[in-house]
This record gives sequence, C-alpha cells and structure tokens, in this order.
Amino acid sequence: MTAREIAEYPDSDARHQGVTNAAQPACGPPIATALATLLAALYAGCSHAPQPPTATDVLIQNPTGGIVYLHEAARDNWRSTRPLGDARTLRVKLPVGRFALSHDAGRPLYPLPVLPAELGYAPRELTVTVTPPPAARGGWCWIPAGPFVHGDRLGVGQEDERPVRTPHTPGFWLAEHETTNAQYVRFLNAISPELIDPGWLDFGGPKCRIRRDVASGDYQTDKPDHPVVTVSAAGADAYCRWRTDVTGAPHRLPSEAEWEKAARGPGSRVYAYGDTCATLQANQESGALMPVGRYAPNGFGLRDMTGNAFEWTADVYVSGRADDPDSGAFRALRGGSFLLDGIFVRNAMRMRLRPSVRADDVGFRALLAHGKSTSRNL
Repeated sequence: MTAREIAEYPDSDARHQGVTNAAQPACGPPIATALATLLAALYAGCSHAPQPPTATDVLIQNPTGGIVYLHEAARDNWRSTRPLGDARTLRVKLPVGRFALSHDAGRPLYPLPVLPAELGYAPRELTVTVTPPPAARGGWCWIPAGPFVHGDRLGVGQEDERPVRTPHTPGFWLAEHETTNAQYVRFLNAISPELIDPGWLDFGGPKCRIRRDVASGDYQTDKPDHPVVTVSAAGADAYCRWRTDVTGAPHRLPSEAEWEKAARGPGSRVYAYGDTCATLQANQESGALMPVGRYAPNGFGLRDMTGNAFEWTADVYVSGRADDPDSGAFRALRGGSFLLDGIFVRNAMRMRLRPSVRADDVGFRALLAHGKSTSRNL
C-alpha cells in the first residue's frame, strides 16, 4: 500500500505497521487542485492584498567581484532583472517579495525571499554570499548557501508546516533525480550478500521491481529507470553509506530544510515547477510511478521534486506539539507522490512514516557534501 492509502484507513493492518500522515486532509484531490490554484493566484500578487510599507535590509557579500544582478519573481516566472553593481559588499532594501541573485546576468541562482512582517518571523536583515558555483558534477545539482522559504507561506498548509521562516543552509549537492532501481541494484550487487538486510526493500513484494536471480545470485530489475520504492529508511541510509565508502565523499539523505530549499528553487516556488498547480507538469495524480527525469527540471536543475515518489529525509519528524504521543517515532517524508495533487504536493507539505515501513510510493535521493572529491563515479 501507499503511504496515503494506509493513512486513510487507520484500521488496516498496514496502519498498525506504523504509516500515517501528519494530519488528515479534509478534501479530495479535485477540490485540493482548485483550492491550490486559487491560493497560488492570490499569493502571486492580488492587487487588493495590502503589503506593509516596511523594507528588509539585505547585505550581499560579493568576494570574487563581478556584477551582481537582482531578479524579482512573478507568478510562475520572473518579473524583472536589474544590476546592483560589482562592489565586494552591497547593501539594498527590499520590500516583501521573492527575489534571487545571479552573477553577470546569468540565470537566477541564489534565493532571496523577503517575508511579510505580519507573519512574525521576518528578519530585519538578510545576508547572502554570491560566489560562482563549483564545477559541474554529472548527475548532481548545486544548491548554493543562503536563505530560503521554509514552511507554509500561503496559509493553506497543516499545522506542522508553521511557522514560516527564512533559515540559512550551507551549499550542497543534491542528486538530479530520485535513486533508481538500476542504481540500487548496483549497490546490492557490490556488497557481500550477508550484509544485505531483508528490511531494506520489500523483496518479493508486487511493487518492488528488484529481484535476485536464482542462477547467478545477482540482483536484477526490469524497470531500471524508475525510482526504487518500497525502500525503508534503513535501506536508503545503507545506500548512502555505501556511496560514501566507495567514493570517499560524504553522502547522506537531505534534511527537511535542505530538501525544501532545493525543491523551491531560486524563485522560492510553491511547487517545484512553479506557483500554479499544474497536473501535467509533474507526475502527480497519475496513479502510476514513472521513469525519472520525464518532466522539466526546476530552477536548480532538479527533476521530480514534485510527485512521482515520496522521498525519505534524514530528519526525525517533529510535529511541534508538546503533547505529541508519537514524538520521535517517525521519519519525515517530502515531495508527494503519483497519487496526490494540489495542496498535497506543495514544497512545504510534510508527511511522516515509521522508518521500517516500505511503502509502494516511497523512495529517496542522496545528498553529496560539498568540498570532497570523488574517487570514481557511480
């Protein structure tokens, strides 16, 4: 069963294995789509929505020189671009909005969101360091250091998506797409059979597309370019540890914050593909898993951050409730899946799952720490 199916049937056997979503949705996907589209339109700039006259001070560090450009986001696109100068230190005042920075009029790369003061968590000053991105790595996308929107800014999310804020992360690499069956098979065949834990995957289950060949003893797949699903948190962690051992560079699952920053892209978008819910822009609501990379990438170059398969994160799920009886019992999931749409696949949307559960629509992607060289590609 999928994560959401199990959550909607609390008396099912699978529910007792520990699958639940953070809060039960109150409406079905068609209503959710309409609601999300309406709210995205309001979010993108309703002329009747008052904005506070205050401005946020922004300190831009530009240690390598070169002209820094400011890009202002509009609904599903970019509204304007203007140069700020080439000084090593730049200061600007920005109104509420979604902005991004770039070097030398290149594509927007550094998110610069300014939250409304009435939300209560808008900082008085934001600091961004603009440096050229490191040399490209095949299969990996660079997510630069700096602030990002973390949480539900629209006011439509669940309680566990608040408060909205703009924390900072260091720069990191994130896999361009979800880990595929082919990549996971390579891992299984590279380690000693006695090290393989049967709890990593739902081996033999109808949705697991990895099987062990009786004659050769090797693991094989008939869907090499599909995301590996029915994988537990331990199975995802084991893959990342193997990549670390083989390459000498630290690999792990992303935190919730890292995942959301990457999914939102430079424009701090509602969905990976933009601000308006668009069923044809991602594998959402289709009812079936699809090969990775079928849809256009987001502003960081990442594929399938919206829909296809839920993705494990490194974080224990924290509800924010002091009286939560399940505190510490779940891992956080992000991204939604092929069964969901509308408000349920927003970048801020959170789900939770017991780490040992192997759901039909749950996979993962790896994070690569910056500053380490790999000894070989995998």
